[in-house]
Amino acid sequence: MLNVCEVTLIRSGKHLLDKVSLNIKPGELTIILGPNGAGKSTLLKCCSGALQPNSGHIELDQKPLADWSLADLAKKRAVLTQQIHMPFALTVSEVVSLGLAPWKLREAEAMKLISDTLDDVGMGNTQERHYASLSGGEQQRIQLARVLVQLFADKASKEGKYLLLDEPISALDLHQQQRVLRLLKKLAEQGLGVFCILHDINLASLYGDNLVLLEQGKVVFNGKPEALEQSERIETTYRADLIRLPHPELGLPQWQFRQ
Repeated sequence: MLNVCEVTLIRSGKHLLDKVSLNIKPGELTIILGPNGAGKSTLLKCCSGALQPNSGHIELDQKPLADWSLADLAKKRAVLTQQIHMPFALTVSEVVSLGLAPWKLREAEAMKLISDTLDDVGMGNTQERHYASLSGGEQQRIQLARVLVQLFADKASKEGKYLLLDEPISALDLHQQQRVLRLLKKLAEQGLGVFCILHDINLASLYGDNLVLLEQGKVVFNGKPEALEQSERIETTYRADLIRLPHPELGLPQWQFRQ
């Protein structure tokens, strides 16, 4: 389990995170929501080890995150941030293979893993294309493949591994959004612990096993999507004039704009 306990992060006198506590559990897709500036990406950076909180602590499998070596941490969790700059002229296969850095695989084994993972994200048969020639949405799926091979290089069970994603569908069309979210849901069902930041509250309600809502660095909701059915927490946190309706097939809460 990735355990976040009373984490506070202060920069320039401002609380970016304020006593945040939550658990990312194996076998669950946990979706982080919140308006712009709520602290979502900051929380992900703390959970990845990129930022050190001023107070509180983060543990991975009951071991302080700071006590993990970089090599062991890279085999245990993979992180996909929003903005990734690739300064070199690389092929798709070369970009995805960067995820294999913590591992030692035979070339044939590595190429099969890369090919299979590209198929999973809907980018099969693109290995030899130049990464820079791809659209933004295609590049986003290539980067997702990179972090997936980082975790899948070990043929052991996906249980006890963690995937941290910051807006992984922001540049994707509807078909690819659905494909990626279905993939993440499937991986969670296979034992992966998934931490995913989304802006779309309706998709979060449909796919998330657990939702965490941040507002000004504080957790204001942490629970199942169903718990929002009778709550105005979304409306008040986002300060939006919304209509709350049940999904016609699943009954889960969905939100629409009032005109």
